[in-house]
Amino acid sequence: MHRRTTFTAALGGGLLVLTAITQAAPAAPATGPEAAAVTISVGTEATARPVPDQIVGANHRWPRGGLGMWDTGTDQPSALMVELAKKTNLKLVRYPGGTVANLFDWKKSIGPQDQRGCQVGGGFVGGAEPMDSAYGPDENERFVDAIGARTTIMTNGTTQTPRDAADYVEYMNAKPGANPNGGTDWAKVRAANGHPDPYDIDVWEVGNELYLPNQAYWRAKDLDTRLRQFAFGGTQRQQDQPLGTACDHRPEAGVSDGSAGQRFQVWYPPVVPGSATVRVGGEAWRQVGDLGAAGPDAAVYQLDAKTGRVTFGDGVHGRIPPADAAVKADYDSGPHAGFTDFYAAMKKADPSISVCSPWEKPEFVKLMGREHRYDCIGPHLYLNREVQGTAAEVHDTTVPEADQVVDRELDALEAAIDAYGPGAGKRPFLEVSEYGTIVAGAPEGWGGSLTNVLIQGGHVIGMINHGVPLAISSNLNTDKPAAGELFGGAPEFTDTGRARMLGLVSKLAGSTPVRQEVTGNPDATGGGYPALRVLSTRADNGTVRVFVLNRDREQDVHAGVALPPGTGGTARVHTLNGAGISSYNSATQPDALKVTTTEQDAGDGRLDHTFPAHSVTLIEVPG
Repeated sequence: MHRRTTFTAALGGGLLVLTAITQAAPAAPATGPEAAAVTISVGTEATARPVPDQIVGANHRWPRGGLGMWDTGTDQPSALMVELAKKTNLKLVRYPGGTVANLFDWKKSIGPQDQRGCQVGGGFVGGAEPMDSAYGPDENERFVDAIGARTTIMTNGTTQTPRDAADYVEYMNAKPGANPNGGTDWAKVRAANGHPDPYDIDVWEVGNELYLPNQAYWRAKDLDTRLRQFAFGGTQRQQDQPLGTACDHRPEAGVSDGSAGQRFQVWYPPVVPGSATVRVGGEAWRQVGDLGAAGPDAAVYQLDAKTGRVTFGDGVHGRIPPADAAVKADYDSGPHAGFTDFYAAMKKADPSISVCSPWEKPEFVKLMGREHRYDCIGPHLYLNREVQGTAAEVHDTTVPEADQVVDRELDALEAAIDAYGPGAGKRPFLEVSEYGTIVAGAPEGWGGSLTNVLIQGGHVIGMINHGVPLAISSNLNTDKPAAGELFGGAPEFTDTGRARMLGLVSKLAGSTPVRQEVTGNPDATGGGYPALRVLSTRADNGTVRVFVLNRDREQDVHAGVALPPGTGGTARVHTLNGAGISSYNSATQPDALKVTTTEQDAGDGRLDHTFPAHSVTLIEVPG
């Protein structure tokens, strides 16, 4: 059973109001020869919203049975995947993914498996070949329900319409008998597919990273034009584009096989009437309204402008395109709807949902101004760069650069919203719908390494400090062995170091970040950046948690932790670490990175602790 929550009141309603728990000063640090040179002083004044449990989320992609995590034999999610997700306390899943889902047709992915249609990927996973629809929204909800999490949905804003998106909202959220969109009663369809109760999906996005060159699709290459097309819709000329089918955009799908009555389709319908030129083997053929009136040698075709389907003759009525001839087209694609149209249709279907823009740049905020509504923006926070050198050199390069990613992106969006965004009571919130690293040239296994764990632990600290309500790690898994995904790859999914780090983060949920001071923080070996990065929180019952990253790749750091008055007793200390910064978990070495838990006395409101090199530590002290 799903339990509905909503961000509207807490997140979209205006200014952030923080209430201090108390104003008492932190305990005085110890003195004397045993005192540590480094001190972490924990206060009580709140600095951000309470840590949400949905800070522990992951991006999940639909192709090939959820990339190998759906057991087709039992029609159930992988038992190992369920076990690992529960162990990590994964509370949020983004479906059906990012780039790969930009062209996803959800209506083909519901109902009996033998009645589902084919899909074409949007990129990143697979090529442009036909893909099945085995892992649809109902399968995803069965997985999410099994692990006690919730879903955010990214809907196709490129080749589907606002009505399609509104129907999707109705299918997932409508109560039986409601039918808010008219036409097909999608709640009834959902019930027939085995789930009478609404899924109650709160947060929706319209597309993914459409500002990137590989995700322009029908839109213009020029970014200013593309932004306006994304926001408000439009028409765009397509030139020398291969034809294909609804599910196949590979070059070979646009080559004649020499048979009679061949049918092809443009990639991005509809087609503006009168705008198309279709060429066969480089020769322009002529469009006609009826092939039945054409002679056997006529170089003609018939075009359905709405669907973009191109039909050729059979040798009696219209010439057959010769075998191996490439079939291409120039045409005006459109008119297409924009975000504002999708927003209106989806909110009409369910006014309680939050509809987010994936165009996560200040230019979008400025263009929309105070007039056009959006509930949220979905920034993607990536350290994205090429590297070279040894593991130590990569560590020294990437860790300090990664520290800037979260603040730079989120600060820019917050400033733009302050300057140009909707007024009080309508302020959009920032939902981090992807974060991680895209590092080319790194040593083998780097994606699962302690270096990357420390980088992404820093991302999490930054997002918590910014009051981000949800965060989605990229990515849940893939369908072959891999070090860089949250749970590795099929068939032997892995409890990776990143998953174990997020399991520690999950213990912060519900507690409030509080003011802290770190004195004497040394520079990390070889990096010229602070070795320790720290987040302190305090729960309503007085429990203090101190989350510490020691990013130094060689040196331990001994520190005293000065706690607020009234805090003390036996502390539990959880430490995630491995042999070195290059260590990572795999099927053959499942505990190269592991968590050990010890106890330590903090009875006097202070404890001294040695934070090992390249480690993640969570200290929990009762109030």
